[in-house]
Amino acid sequence: MIRRYDLVPIGPSETEVTLTYDWSAVPRSIRAYLHFPPFGPGHLPNSLSNPAELVSEFSASR
Repeated sequence: MIRRYDLVPIGPSETEVTLTYDWSAVPRSIRAYLHFPPFGPGHLPNSLSNPAELVSEFSASR
């Protein structure tokens, strides 16, 4: 599975984030046992914490 974040600036301190998962590399036999979506709504804020930290560190170093 590949996780991808697409970032689009929408203001001086705002960014629109689109999170996409690509399951095409996961064998069909494994995907057959998964219930989609495999992550609940609470997963999104948690998944954004790492990119948010990276952006903060980058901004602080400039």
